[in-house]
Amino acid sequence: MMKRILLSSSVLLALSTPAMANLKSDWEKILNNYNMSPQYHSFCYSNEAGQAQGSNPHMKVRLASVSKLITSYWASESLGADYQYKSEFYLDGKHLHIAGDKDPIYSKRKLFFLLSQLNNLGIHELDKITFDSNLIVFSKAEEYTGDILRMTSARTAANLKDFFHTPDWNKLKVAYRDFIKSTPKEVIDHLQIREELDDLDLSVKSVQVVKENPLKDVSEAKKMIHLSPEIIKYLKAMNIQSNNFIADQVFNKLGGESEFDKFIAPKLKEWLPNLDINRENFSANELSIKLYSGSGLPEYKSSQRLDNYATCSIIVKIIEELDKSLDLAGKSLQQMVAVSGSDIDKSGPTKSTIRARFLSPKVKNSLVVKTGTLFHTSTLAGKVSTQQGSKYFGVFHQLRGWKGHAKASQDEIVKKIVDSYGGAEKLEYQKEFFFPAHEVLR
Repeated sequence: MMKRILLSSSVLLALSTPAMANLKSDWEKILNNYNMSPQYHSFCYSNEAGQAQGSNPHMKVRLASVSKLITSYWASESLGADYQYKSEFYLDGKHLHIAGDKDPIYSKRKLFFLLSQLNNLGIHELDKITFDSNLIVFSKAEEYTGDILRMTSARTAANLKDFFHTPDWNKLKVAYRDFIKSTPKEVIDHLQIREELDDLDLSVKSVQVVKENPLKDVSEAKKMIHLSPEIIKYLKAMNIQSNNFIADQVFNKLGGESEFDKFIAPKLKEWLPNLDINRENFSANELSIKLYSGSGLPEYKSSQRLDNYATCSIIVKIIEELDKSLDLAGKSLQQMVAVSGSDIDKSGPTKSTIRARFLSPKVKNSLVVKTGTLFHTSTLAGKVSTQQGSKYFGVFHQLRGWKGHAKASQDEIVKKIVDSYGGAEKLEYQKEFFFPAHEVLR
């Protein structure tokens, strides 16, 4: 009986080992075809035991926008995937005060929506609007992919005045018409958004930031609530487009660099207890993962450039844990991260970073991935749905200049993973229209 058990174990090992060995060999051949040396790049994937296999899986790598997957994981674990930002609106006569919740999407669409809400509530004239430091209003929040942006209260005040004081509207009239045209009728009806410009009327004399809510103890003040959609929908929009502003605002709300260090340390100790022994290209005192920003953009301290970094093995483990956590919450990774062949918008606030990739019938709708590109880095990480289950993977190229060969090699190794595990298995996913509000102001 014992021999039969040992034989079965040996057969299972023999069946699983070739796929592992072949993928590493395939990767090195792909790199060779593009004149890239394996020592400067990292590729890894999860095997049947949940361990990271591949080439340089424990080597220090720069993350670029793959960092957004880590930000998504932190937000999901700390706030919950169903968390909703809550802004409080207080009205006393012609004084409106807004208490913020660091909602990262007070964008053009949100401001147009809120203008309709105020008019619907009979508010057409305000002597002043006050707000606290937790309100961050950036009209281009849904489309921002530039450098790290430091928002000021002065800019928030200017944006509120520009959008809420309709007598001075000029170019905003065109923007509002475009907003109505691009918003589905069912969303307009559900959120009671006014469709005609002539129906919008609000005058605002002054807007300013205050330290405390001046209407908090005013018994006559009317209190209203604005709820965002669940944060999983915010993170989905962020990941599809690789939106740097949303990512950094979420990261800052969670506590930033120092709080992330505290959050991730015990998890690494549990997941990869031997990482300090196995890791490569780290100095003795360096942490095994470090985030300076939620977006993957570099920070600068004393003129020194600081990039987010980790190992491929850590990233693959985080993606796996995120997938498991969402499943337990009754949600899915594809509700948070871009799906190949489906999330391929070519324009608008959710312009996709994978709009031209993974469109072949072989892999279409079977990948959930995040890309990353900086001047010295090209990355790809996510999940492949195969006939033999979900496989988590990461590819990290450390190079300068043109990234075409890096992206081509990433696409090739993804196809090799699919082939090694019996072909693709299509994911269950229904794309939804994203709007940055959950319900009417009430």
